Amino acid sequence: MSRPAAFNDLDRVNEMHARCSLQSRYARYGAARRALTPREWRRLCDQAGGITLVTVPRRDPSRVIAVTCLMRTQPLHLSDFGILIEDSWQGQGLGTTLTHHMVALARTHSRDCQAVTATTGSDNQRMLSILRRLGARMSHPSGGTVDALIRVQT
Repeated sequence: MSRPAAFNDLDRVNEMHARCSLQSRYARYGAARRALTPREWRRLCDQAGGITLVTVPRRDPSRVIAVTCLMRTQPLHLSDFGILIEDSWQGQGLGTTLTHHMVALARTHSRDCQAVTATTGSDNQRMLSILRRLGARMSHPSGGTVDALIRVQT
């Protein structure tokens, strides 16, 4: 179950970060981040800047298992996508579902959004596969990362 993130989710989000492997955190941030600061989380929760969702299991709504963000960028017609899923929940289709959901939100709720961008590691085959299925245009790997662009308006 996913819902809009709230500032009081920060402790549970950081608990999820602690449960994530170094590889998962590196795939999300390009660095071995252990936690988000209150300032960073406040920015992600500010709906004027975009959409951030937390996902919790139905049987344990106090446990955050994924954070998905779609943040406005400069230029304003682009939104940047990011996702972190707890390791034990990976490989079950959650990433595909959340990515498709966020792209759909960009299409329906962000009227000024023309494209969604995402950056991922060139070895993150799961995310690359999801992005390809969404029709993303991919850059050639550079410095271990791939940039993707998904058009949401034609």
